[in-house]
Amino acid sequence: MHLDQHQLNTINSWLQQRSLLDPEEAILSAEKAGEGNMNYTLRIKSNLRSFILKQARPYVEKYPSIAAPVERAAMEAAFFKAAAQWEGVEEMLPRLLYFAPDDHLQMIEDLGAGADFTTFYQQKGPIPAEELASLLQFLRALHQQSRETPPKDKFQNRAMRELNHFHIFDFPFQSDNGLNLDGIQEGLQALAQHTIFQQAGLHEKTMALGLRYLADGDTLLHGDFFPGSWLRTERGVFVIDPEFCFQGDAEFDLGVCLAHLCFCGMEWAAAAGILQEQYGVFDVALCQDFAAVEILRRIYGVGQLPLSMSIVEKEALTLLAIRQLVS
Repeated sequence: MHLDQHQLNTINSWLQQRSLLDPEEAILSAEKAGEGNMNYTLRIKSNLRSFILKQARPYVEKYPSIAAPVERAAMEAAFFKAAAQWEGVEEMLPRLLYFAPDDHLQMIEDLGAGADFTTFYQQKGPIPAEELASLLQFLRALHQQSRETPPKDKFQNRAMRELNHFHIFDFPFQSDNGLNLDGIQEGLQALAQHTIFQQAGLHEKTMALGLRYLADGDTLLHGDFFPGSWLRTERGVFVIDPEFCFQGDAEFDLGVCLAHLCFCGMEWAAAAGILQEQYGVFDVALCQDFAAVEILRRIYGVGQLPLSMSIVEKEALTLLAIRQLVS
């Protein structure tokens, strides 16, 4: 099935054929569920309940010109199934209700009214300490328990990692990549020219880190642990969208988190200190290297954030990240 919010009869028939609806249940409406980049996601409302249908298509939903592996749906479904056994992880994830591999489509629990944490990019106020602690405890539990009780499935997620590798570690640092940075923010192209494109050894360092990212490890990662994957609801904080999951270095998840705490207005040293306090022992230098690359790729790459930062503020973060990588 090609999921389409305007084709309620098709959705209804698909669900009925798989015995996913009660006999007296009927679909009333379908609406976009959030503004995710990767997938086509609908909130389905029936006369009895609501739930989420999420389909992976062979391209990035927000950028249809960018091809993306449909196998990401199966990886996400496998993540939900594996995590169901781990205390401290399962309760902060939505429940997977059904997965149709041929349609690359998941039926997922609807967590109800809520919003992700991307509003903190504009607020530049601290994420509430209790909520941030919950998120970091989730990450610690995921990493620790996946090592202690390894999942049966191997989470290599090779195709998604190769896609991510290109857009994180390579593309933003190519001076001839064709991305119109001034179309994102006036003055950003000039900033890139006299910082990241002129910095000797920077692209070599990011590519070396990229090889570390591509290497397999023994720790299951969320793979995209940033405010867009953190959901605030009336039931508490949840973590969603683990389609980039893989087994690798815990420091990648931690580094992405560190970078986005900085985007939300937290000082680098303070954010790193909170990670150490709440998470525990990890390779701080590797975490900070991954964080630096994440900062640069979010400023100069395709995966733009809803930031309200001036060019001067972006320059300060750029120079901080470069010092971390090539000092």
